[in-house]
Amino acid sequence: MHKVLVLYPAPKDPAHFKKYYVEKHLPLAAQLPGLISSRYTFRAEGVGAASPYFCIWEGEFADAASFGAAMGSPVGQKVAADVPNYASGGSTVLHFDAQPGPPPAGDSKSDTLSAGMAIRRDMFGVANADQVLEKATDFTRPLQDLVTRYCFGEVWARSLLDRRTRSMLTMAILVALNKPNQLKGHVRGAVKNGLSKDEIREVLLHAMIYAGVPAGVDSFNHATEVLKELGME
Repeated sequence: MHKVLVLYPAPKDPAHFKKYYVEKHLPLAAQLPGLISSRYTFRAEGVGAASPYFCIWEGEFADAASFGAAMGSPVGQKVAADVPNYASGGSTVLHFDAQPGPPPAGDSKSDTLSAGMAIRRDMFGVANADQVLEKATDFTRPLQDLVTRYCFGEVWARSLLDRRTRSMLTMAILVALNKPNQLKGHVRGAVKNGLSKDEIREVLLHAMIYAGVPAGVDSFNHATEVLKELGME
């Protein structure tokens, strides 16, 4: 596995950095060909002193050649050219081959719960993801625990398919199952995972052929509602 770190020092305008980074840059970076998984944080902590970094992005590619090809692609060139639009302090890019090692000791159930919660927050927003758990009752909490651990912490966290692909698969399946509330949530997640409005449309059209016209019509209505809320329609 080839890991990439992008390190950002403190910008002149932190509020602009965060808004532009989350709404514009990350969806663009998610389209990098060969990107297996990615994550970012604004909560970088130093050792013995304050962290010199305002934000850190981490991505994974199969190997160094895949990373080089991604950055040389049209999307990669757009990603590089976009950095000055939000990062007034520039950025530092590090990449290296990560050697596999034994899994860390600890509670595997707790580990998958933490990993699942991180993915839910990344896809649906911290407020929305946390609100689901906060609203859980004694009756529904085991369900939310299972969804977070099993669905997101184990399956969504698998590296062979990237999140864009998993979003497309999930939306198509939800069209076939006629689950509008779940579809709306995953349209939002798909946008966060880098899918464009046009790509979402193509997924819904493709699913309609196999799931039926009524399901397809309903799915367009539900997706349009979400895209309007996001200012994309």
